[in-house]
Amino acid sequence: MKHIGRKLYHLLGGLALLSLYYLLGRQRALICYGLLVLVVLAIDIARLRVPALNQFIQTRFSSFIRKNEANKLTGTAPYVLGIGLSLLLYRTDIATAAVCFLAFGDVAATAVGERYGRTKITGEKSLEGTLAFVAAAVTVGFLLPLTGIPITHGIVLAGAVAAAGVELVPLPVNDNLVIPLVSGGVMEMISRATGCA
Repeated sequence: MKHIGRKLYHLLGGLALLSLYYLLGRQRALICYGLLVLVVLAIDIARLRVPALNQFIQTRFSSFIRKNEANKLTGTAPYVLGIGLSLLLYRTDIATAAVCFLAFGDVAATAVGERYGRTKITGEKSLEGTLAFVAAAVTVGFLLPLTGIPITHGIVLAGAVAAAGVELVPLPVNDNLVIPLVSGGVMEMISRATGCA
């Protein structure tokens, strides 16, 4: 599997950030997310302004940084920001599902798409990768009630499909930010419209 370090970083990073919310509580966790975004942006900006630092980071952390991020901001700040905003804006159960969709679904889409993606939909995105995203997101969403997070299967399914759909669209904004916000927004709207828990 290509770029396994980046995939693990994406998956475990999402779970770690989500864990902070449950361990520290809402207010402290949101403050941590905000500070982390600022730190990551500061490092990224310093890296882009100091060629020697950029070269060092590219050499030492090549498995975590994409080649096309060598001369631009990485996806880490949008990733943290997307998680933080989701937990700020949405109900905790819905935001948790949205973060899990990002952590598991995006990794599944990339892993399957790279290896088995034959049917291209948009750019490098494939039908196989998109189906893997939905399958991973639905699976983790359906398992959430077992951890004490009450969320209905219908809401999970709608959110998973929305998350996978957003991942397909070539937006100018990093999908790490958009996936949890859009999927969380869809689930929140459906929940309010139907009165589902």
